[in-house]
Amino acid sequence: MIVFDEVHKSFGGMKAVDGVSLSVERGTICALVGTSGSGKSTLLRLVNRLLDPDAGRILLDGADIASIAPVELRRRMGYVIQSIGLFPHWTVERNVATVPRLLGWPQARTAARVAELLDLVGLSPDLHARRYPDELSGGQQQRVGVARALAADPELLLMDEPFGAVDPPTRRSLQESLVAIQKRTGTTILLVTHDVEEAIRLGTTLAVLDHGRLIQTGTPAAVLAQPANEQIARFFGGSLLGLHLLQALSVGDRANFAGPPTADGAPIQADATLEAALARMITEGRSRLPVVDAADGRRGVLELAELVGL
Repeated sequence: MIVFDEVHKSFGGMKAVDGVSLSVERGTICALVGTSGSGKSTLLRLVNRLLDPDAGRILLDGADIASIAPVELRRRMGYVIQSIGLFPHWTVERNVATVPRLLGWPQARTAARVAELLDLVGLSPDLHARRYPDELSGGQQQRVGVARALAADPELLLMDEPFGAVDPPTRRSLQESLVAIQKRTGTTILLVTHDVEEAIRLGTTLAVLDHGRLIQTGTPAAVLAQPANEQIARFFGGSLLGLHLLQALSVGDRANFAGPPTADGAPIQADATLEAALARMITEGRSRLPVVDAADGRRGVLELAELVGL
C-alpha cells in the first residue's frame, strides 16, 4: 500500500528522516515508534505531502506521490491528530461531512454516510449529530475526528498520536474501537505513537525509528522476542519485555489444540491476548483455561506454564 524508498528529509542541516525504506502492507496497521525526535511525525507528514522529501520516493499503491497533486492526494487519505482539529462552529454532523461535501456528494448520500460513521465510532446519530464540539467530552471529540477521517472511504488513514490527549480509560476504549473499525473496514493505517503499549496493542507491524533511521521492523511479538539491540530492548521496557510480550501474543499462539480440552469453565477466545488469559487465571485461581478458536471451531487448553516461560 505504501512504500518508502530511501527517503531523506532534513531541516537546517539536521536529518529528520535518514534513508528510510519501508513497506506497509494493505489492510494492516503499521505503528511508527521511537523516542522524541526520531522522525516519526516527519515520516507521516511526507505521506500526505505536508512535507516533501529531499531525496527518495514514496509510493502509494504503486504510484509516486510526487506525481499526484497534494489536494487530490489528501482526499484519498484520512488524517487524525492529537489536537483533533474539529471546526468549533460546525455541528458534529457537518464536521464529519467535510470531505464528502468537498467532493460534491449528494446530500442524501452524505447524510447516510455521516449516520453510518457515527454508529461505527460508537456515537448515536440521534444524540450527537447536531451537537457542537464543545458539548462533547474529549473522547467523544476524538471519535468524531476518526469518523471525519473515514468519511470518504479513504485508502489510507494517517494517525499522529491520536489518543495522546485523553485519559487512560478513554484511551483504551478508543484503541479498542479503532481495532474493531479497522477489522470491519480493512483500512490501511499508519500510526505514530510514543506509547509502547498502544503500539503493541494496535500494530500489525512495528517500525522502530531512531534519529531518523529505521532500525527494526516486524510484528510486535517478533520485535519484543528479539530486539535488534539493547537500545530497542530498553525502549520497550527492558526487564518488562516479558510482560509486553504477553500483550503481543495471542492465546492461540500458546494453546494446545492437539487433544481434547482438559479444562473446565467458560472458554477464552484464541484471539485474546495472553495478558487477558493471565488476568483470568489469577482472578479465577486457575492454572489452565479452555480455549476456543472462533475462526475454525478448534478447541484446546492453555496452561499457566506456557505463560511463565515467556
